[in-house]
Amino acid sequence: MTPPRTILGSVVNNPWFRRPGRRRLTFAVAAVVFAILSVWPRHYLAEAQLLPQDSGGGLSAALAQQGTGGMLSLGALLGNKQPVESDLTIARSHAVLNLVIDKLHLTGRQGFGNRQQAAVKLRRRLSVIAIRGSILQIQAEDKDPDVARSIAGAAADAIQDRLAAISVTQAAQKRAVANDRFRHATVELAQAQAAISRFRIANKLAAPAEQLGAQVGLLASLEGRLKAKEIEVSTLRQFVTPDNIKMQTALAELAVLRSQVEAQKVATPQEGTSNLAGIANTDAEYFNLYRDEKAAEILYDIYQKYLEEVTIDEMSANQNLSLVEPPYVYPERQFNIAAIGLLVLTIVLAIAAEFYIARPPVGGRVREGAHV
Repeated sequence: MTPPRTILGSVVNNPWFRRPGRRRLTFAVAAVVFAILSVWPRHYLAEAQLLPQDSGGGLSAALAQQGTGGMLSLGALLGNKQPVESDLTIARSHAVLNLVIDKLHLTGRQGFGNRQQAAVKLRRRLSVIAIRGSILQIQAEDKDPDVARSIAGAAADAIQDRLAAISVTQAAQKRAVANDRFRHATVELAQAQAAISRFRIANKLAAPAEQLGAQVGLLASLEGRLKAKEIEVSTLRQFVTPDNIKMQTALAELAVLRSQVEAQKVATPQEGTSNLAGIANTDAEYFNLYRDEKAAEILYDIYQKYLEEVTIDEMSANQNLSLVEPPYVYPERQFNIAAIGLLVLTIVLAIAAEFYIARPPVGGRVREGAHV
């Protein structure tokens, strides 16, 4: 049974490759050509590096910490800096390619053609990767070192411009939301302050919390004096008669103290909030109004700080990436990877052909030197 013909068998059985000298010369010439193409024409590699700005630092972070009041993190409202994967996706986008084409005026330039052809060729020559430390590494390859350096520099500028435009758009959206919420917070704060002012005027309370504390202190003082007077009357009864002037005076003072204590504990419409009972009756309502005012005040402060952070984001939109490595050309010689691959393939094929001819498979013997 004849085995199926292999690719190598088809090559070495070709009439051109049956002669050893012609076959070896063909492989040698091909190897020399690919070896030359691997180093000529010379290719130059240019590189630039961008470092994303650290999130949560500087004045914006200080405002966030002071604006929280220990209750809410503004980072939850503003969000953190986007990860390097997002920056990398934007850097590889078609929009960035268009910016590079516009910056270098590549449309119609020799070797680039129209805009679509320029985009295709530029994408082949330009690469952006993320290396350790979230750094974006930009590499551009060309036969002209100045062109390679200009492409790398234009790509770095285009990436910064694109990220700045996105940051400005995001900041504008945040500002629209913040302005709306700030207006609502301002109205709610004004309403809460007006409600608590009306309550104080209606109940004649300048400072309900302080007045309540003062009334509690007054009641405690009266009860203490009452207790002391009761002990004094009890002691006098052991030594004097009820008609004694001291006893009469002590009993009168005791009656006055009892009436004062009762007056503090029982609210009457005439007294209103002038005693402890009247203040206690309005204390719960005042607490609710006070709580609403403080909540509205906290929200007002939060959105005010939020607006300040959005303003800082807009002002620092162009500072999203730092150029840590300006464009430069590698001094080392660059090799043509495709030509090197073809050179290796040619050498392997030549060695395999010699082994195939020396020890062909069953039914696959090659007649060297035979003519068709």
